[in-house]
Amino acid sequence: MASMLPLLDRAENAGALRYLSHGRPASDATFGPPPDEVDDRHLGTHPTVVQRVWRELNDALPVDARWLVFDGPALVHPNGTILAAAMGTQYVLRLLPESRGAAIDAGAEVVHHFQTVATTLDLPATFGPDWIFGRFDDREPAWLLASYRAIGQPESVNQPASL
Repeated sequence: MASMLPLLDRAENAGALRYLSHGRPASDATFGPPPDEVDDRHLGTHPTVVQRVWRELNDALPVDARWLVFDGPALVHPNGTILAAAMGTQYVLRLLPESRGAAIDAGAEVVHHFQTVATTLDLPATFGPDWIFGRFDDREPAWLLASYRAIGQPESVNQPASL
C-alpha cells in the first residue's frame, strides 16, 4: 500500500478517488500499473474506452502512465496526480483551463446523465473544476500532454508511472 500513498494523499485527487471508490476502502482495491496479463474486457469499462485511455491518450505522454485506480483504468502522472479515468462507457480528463474551454466549446460535457442507471455525474462538483468528459476529440492527446507538462516532468521517461 505504501507505493500508492502519494496518489491517495494528493488533495487534487480527492473528488475523483471518492467517486471511483464507490464507497470501498482503498485496501479493498487494486492500484498501480496494470499487470501484463490484465484483461481489458473485464475492467468494468467498455473496451473501446480502455483503448482510448490506455493506448491512444497514454501514447501522447512521455511515460507509460497506465494505472489501475480502484480497479479501473486510469492515467496517473508519476507524482500521483490522476490525469484521466475510464468508467463504463465514458472517460474523463483533467485539463488546463484553456484546453478545458476549447473542449467545452467543441461539445465536451462537464455534466452527464447516465440513462441506463438514471444518475447524473457533475464533474466540477464531484471531481473538481479541471475535469471534462472525453469525446474522442483528436485534440485530447495534446490537451492531456499539456496537463501532464504543467504538473512537471518526471525524473525518468519511458518508465511505468510508479508512486
